Amino acid sequence: MGEGFQFIDIILLAMVAGFIALRLRSLLGRRTGEEPEHRPDGSAPHVGQPGVGDDPVAAHMDRESVVRLEANPALRKAFRAMQKVDSYFDVDAFIDGARSVYPMVLEAFWRGDREELRGLLNDDVYEDFNAAITAREEASQTAQGRVLDLADVRIEDAKLVGSVVEITVAYKAEIVLVTMNDRDEVIEGNSSDTVMVNDVWTFERDLKSSDPAWLLVATRSE
Repeated sequence: MGEGFQFIDIILLAMVAGFIALRLRSLLGRRTGEEPEHRPDGSAPHVGQPGVGDDPVAAHMDRESVVRLEANPALRKAFRAMQKVDSYFDVDAFIDGARSVYPMVLEAFWRGDREELRGLLNDDVYEDFNAAITAREEASQTAQGRVLDLADVRIEDAKLVGSVVEITVAYKAEIVLVTMNDRDEVIEGNSSDTVMVNDVWTFERDLKSSDPAWLLVATRSE
């Protein structure tokens, strides 16, 4: 009996992990040779696209409701323009993905995982991150950090130029971060203290592209 329950738990965990991976690929995907099947217009399905058995009319109405309820008229106008280019653009799905990718990027940076970062950042932002990692390595330092909580994730700005979208997201996060030397001594930060940070990140994607990737193209802290 116990072994049966353990097996079911493993299956459930695998399903959850697969679901999360699919949502992240839609927001900040990368070319792996296993991308979702393209639609007839050549574009890739997005998070929120109706699947088999879903009601596409209901899904479209849900996306329309989110846009209609947006209080900022400039954002509302931008979202409507995006949906004219790609009717599957889903504001809520984008925010969910932006929430998931924030700790992914930061924790890859703290680990010094260049390969992970390369698939998430455009060339300019990657070079900035890479330079910081190199400087840390040359100083024989390591960073250990974790995003404990995202208190707020919201779209601050959005614009469409042709078919290229830029969406700026404001994050308010609680993190813990320590920097250690080559003797494993803490030289900055405290593992028992948390810090509130305010970051503003801009993501970009061509809505007509068959590549589902959203890339991080700018970052700043406030």
